[in-house]
Amino acid sequence: MADAALWRNCSICKKPIAYGAVYYQCSVSTCNRPNNTLVFCTFGCWDAHLPDQKHRNPECYEETAPKR
Repeated sequence: MADAALWRNCSICKKPIAYGAVYYQCSVSTCNRPNNTLVFCTFGCWDAHLPDQKHRNPECYEETAPKR
């Protein structure tokens, strides 16, 4: 994938998430701070971050990356 199409990298596996692509975001506010928002390329990557975070009632939301 060309760097020009890169929006962000997955917070777990570091795979690129392209502009306009579907990604997953944690529902917990501490994972969504303005300077450190966690984004995940798959549901599996979101699920992988849960053991380290010890969230009480975690959920994830399917989002779409911004278009350029």
